[in-house]
Amino acid sequence: MIKGKIEGVEKLEGAAQRVTTRVFAEAKRILRTEAVLVAAHIKKDLMSGPRPRRLGVRSGLLRSSVKSMAMTESPGLIESGVRFGTQYAQTHVGPKGQITTIRAKKGKFLAIPMEAALTPSGVAKGAPRSGMWGQTFVFRLKDGSGRLMLFGKKVAQKGAKAGQMRGDVVPLFLLVKQVKIKTRIHPEEILAWEKPKMIAAFRNVGVNLRGA
Repeated sequence: MIKGKIEGVEKLEGAAQRVTTRVFAEAKRILRTEAVLVAAHIKKDLMSGPRPRRLGVRSGLLRSSVKSMAMTESPGLIESGVRFGTQYAQTHVGPKGQITTIRAKKGKFLAIPMEAALTPSGVAKGAPRSGMWGQTFVFRLKDGSGRLMLFGKKVAQKGAKAGQMRGDVVPLFLLVKQVKIKTRIHPEEILAWEKPKMIAAFRNVGVNLRGA
């Protein structure tokens, strides 16, 4: 969250108070503007580009949930910032080195979709038990990992051939007990990108930020 704070306004009188009131108004404008810019930076620069360095877009739900927060104001304090509005955002957004372990909540395995089970944009076409794969079977990989793979064919859903299987038998889902996901969007990097812009914006209105 981006925060701006002005203390001691109520103790000032006359011209000094008028100057501080003006600065407070400018601070609100700057924080509001910077929050919008940060949200745009996250969506454009941190949620696009090659994986794994960047968080690639699949369904677009996480990216569309990134929004600048409404301004809040209390005596001597104004706050603004950016929020990520999905429940799984904390898996992908966090400090460098943060790793989230995801385990199956229902059943024994997580089903990781393979290329044949994904749309061109990388979204799963359907769940392993959705019925769209026809007859399926599980095979243990012979790569020494002991992992399991679900194989099958896609079943035509519409048209004259609805219900018929088509194509070759292909790997559909990798079955694993758990996966570990590293964060790819780091608050410290966002703040490092934003800091010089914030400093410059305040200096343009005659304010030097503390510690800057």
